[in-house]
Amino acid sequence: MKKLILGSLILLMAISCGKKNQYTITVKAEGGPDSLMVHNNWYTSSDTLVIRDGKCTFTGVIDTFPKLVSIGFPMPSQLNTRMILEPGNIKVSYTKEGGFKIGGTKDNIILQKLFDELKPFQSEVMLAWKAWGKAYAKEPRSKEECESAWLFQEGVKKKNLDKTRELIKANPNYAGLVIALPIIRNEPVEYLKAYVDAFKAFTNDERYKSIVKEYEIAEKTISGKPVPGFTFPDTTGKMVSLSDFKGKWVLLDFWYVDCPWCRKLTPHMIDIYKDWKQTKNFEIVSISVDKPKDYQRWKEAIRHDGALWTQVLDSTKTYPDEYGITGYPTLILVDPNGNGVRKVIGYQEEGGLRRILGEFVK
Repeated sequence: MKKLILGSLILLMAISCGKKNQYTITVKAEGGPDSLMVHNNWYTSSDTLVIRDGKCTFTGVIDTFPKLVSIGFPMPSQLNTRMILEPGNIKVSYTKEGGFKIGGTKDNIILQKLFDELKPFQSEVMLAWKAWGKAYAKEPRSKEECESAWLFQEGVKKKNLDKTRELIKANPNYAGLVIALPIIRNEPVEYLKAYVDAFKAFTNDERYKSIVKEYEIAEKTISGKPVPGFTFPDTTGKMVSLSDFKGKWVLLDFWYVDCPWCRKLTPHMIDIYKDWKQTKNFEIVSISVDKPKDYQRWKEAIRHDGALWTQVLDSTKTYPDEYGITGYPTLILVDPNGNGVRKVIGYQEEGGLRRILGEFVK
């Protein structure tokens, strides 16, 4: 009898816990590009439902929450929205004109409010990028037009960044963590530290861990502390170390032969290098991550592109991995004392790169 009562209590507790952690996502979709809706519960599972009469409903029990997930159409895959999985009745709507809207539960209501506040700034950024892309694609390409478009997009990106930081500071909640994620790769140490502290309530969350990781990488590379040294072979087989350049400003350039934007950045670095080599005690060291089989192609690319500075090969990718570099090109500026002070990710027009580096190299 006692065993029966105990078993019943355990069953009731399990049912009660299940209800407590239960969620329902009610979707209303009009004019979508697909008849399917995908709920991607990152790190665990992905569910797909057919949209019938413009509706579908996902239900389940949450293992941990809140948790960042996504919901959207399978084709095109980029047509989706971020959403916070938490207990309760989550509401998602989609229209062709207005896109996705989320709500229904506390965190999703806050997140949608933040999305709405950021939308005009992000729309400006998108338009600015398109304008620059149009200028860049012109034949013949006008350097002046590209530089002007690049300078404009720098301005609107800064406005978007400032607004995002303002909203993060005002929202030390999970919705604030969500809007922090797109900017963390480029943030300086002090902001990353602030995010790590602000969102400590979500220590076990995978997305929080990604912020902590970015902070730890920044501490090693751009915090004004000595960066890890290296010794790699140059194009002649001579071993070259970072310490060989102590007393100079050194721009570390991570690249590989088949990276198109790495190669497009090279002419801008050539112009800057010619100007600054003597006048500003400035050097560039390019670190290729090409594999041994591409050794000759690496040397030919250097010759073809006319890069005038030290080139070394890290075919095992030990240095980029230590620096947490996940995209190319990536540049890291090291001061004359061997301290990392700035990271630059991705292609830059020459004027933009000069402005960034010129904040440090005088």
